[in-house]
Amino acid sequence: MYKIKFKIQGCNNINNLKDFIRKNDIKLILFGEYHGFFKQIQVQNKILKEVAPDFFLYEMLENKTILDNKETNIFLNKPNNNDFSFISKYGDLKQIVRLSSKFNLPLIGCDIKNMGVKSKDWRKSKFSFRDAEELTKKRELQQAKVINNFSSKSLVFVLLGDYHLRRNSLVLSKLKVKKAIIIRPSFKWKDELNNAKNIKEKDISYIVKLYKK
Repeated sequence: MYKIKFKIQGCNNINNLKDFIRKNDIKLILFGEYHGFFKQIQVQNKILKEVAPDFFLYEMLENKTILDNKETNIFLNKPNNNDFSFISKYGDLKQIVRLSSKFNLPLIGCDIKNMGVKSKDWRKSKFSFRDAEELTKKRELQQAKVINNFSSKSLVFVLLGDYHLRRNSLVLSKLKVKKAIIIRPSFKWKDELNNAKNIKEKDISYIVKLYKK
């Protein structure tokens, strides 16, 4: 499994993360995902096992929800190659659906339908920088809205594309909670995973930080 480095005073490993969250009344854990770029499920599983959140929010589920075993089974029985949306196939999401089900967590989509694209051929479309900015803004405002709704009372684990946890992200600026745990992948302990070619799994690690507004 990847190495995990804590940059939180008073919390230096996963085993005492749950106590730290409880003592500091933290309601939000944000996990930066790279959407299949490398394996992250083991780290996600370990965090969920230790902190026992109340809800699991997932960007890739868009505006859908999976709330019980019946809905989970319906989803998992869909053929992997069937379209879930303009963006993804059912098979792309099943690993996370199984993970949330393992911990009996309601899985809540925290994005907009089709992530705002207009057709299945969106990859062939030409986006201007302004168009891309506007779409990102729309998506991040929705992500923040859903996160705020659930984190107002309960401990929430949120799986977002790592890009949405960048420093100037609207998601972070619109959070209503004053504190959150942020877990992001890194490359050779740099705070942000760069796009270096030929990244080896042994060089990938995770950094856990306390975010304060």
